[in-house]
Amino acid sequence: MIYEKLSAKKSELDKLPALPEEVREELRKNVELEIAYVGGFFDGSTLTRKETAGILYEDKTVENHSLTEHIQALNAAKVFDMISELAQKVNHQIDDSDVKNMHRVVVRNLDDKNGGMYRGFKRNFPVGAHEMPDSVRVQRMMNDFGMWLFAARTLHPAALAAEAHLRLMSIQPFGMGNACTARFLMNLILMRHNYPPALFSRREKKEYWDTLESAIFKNDRTGYDKLISRAVNRALETYIQASQRRVSEEIDCDPYFLRIGQLAKETGERVSTLRYWTGLGLLETAGKTSADYTLYSSEILPRIKRLKELKEQRFTLQEIRAKLHEE
Repeated sequence: MIYEKLSAKKSELDKLPALPEEVREELRKNVELEIAYVGGFFDGSTLTRKETAGILYEDKTVENHSLTEHIQALNAAKVFDMISELAQKVNHQIDDSDVKNMHRVVVRNLDDKNGGMYRGFKRNFPVGAHEMPDSVRVQRMMNDFGMWLFAARTLHPAALAAEAHLRLMSIQPFGMGNACTARFLMNLILMRHNYPPALFSRREKKEYWDTLESAIFKNDRTGYDKLISRAVNRALETYIQASQRRVSEEIDCDPYFLRIGQLAKETGERVSTLRYWTGLGLLETAGKTSADYTLYSSEILPRIKRLKELKEQRFTLQEIRAKLHEE
């Protein structure tokens, strides 16, 4: 199954060292911004990423944008805080009451009286002319949905998250804010299973709505599953890259490792000579920095000293290689 391929990527992330708290918080802030910005765009907002950041973190009011757009961005950040906290509750079983609570925050200061309340009127799907289930069926369908969430909890986390998002979108239980609430439910499920929240790209807006329409009304979820899998994979890659950058930065600052310029200063040899010896296999590298600088272990210093001694004794490079190998 397409979601099971993500397990290998998750294992790769799990093997990397844990990020320091300040780095985790910075990454969390970036993810929160991306979710608020892209999610808002999916739901009709015209705010840019910079404008969204200004609203969330600088308490700015952006000209030529509606109050609704401002409130939607602020509410998205609040829901993200909410699900981040909820995901840490080990014994918490996600159910339909969580969906209601998320919806209350999604529509706060927009439709307070209907926050967390199932709709009492007919509505169509946001794209196409598809009529959604009659309002008299919504309560029962959401009860069934809550029971399904419990029964399906052993599914692969990404598969469970995708299916929950799809099922909620097929019910459209609220008068407004259904898509936003469904995406936050999906991310709550992912985070509850120690996955990062799914990250969509702005350019995937049409694909998001088209694949949802196909999955719900045409019984073709091929495109939908690929899209959700891609969003989860993008999130995993984001966290892996952040962890790898941190490791590289730590190596850059670690006196145990030397860049080639530092090695040249330590040994009194030219950089070009060290590169030549490295190319011949006389010196072994220890990797590269995040900026692509070659690194050497400080343990290589005695080897270079010995190499220079043999060179002064007029041994050929081939003989030096053999002697170093023997020693």
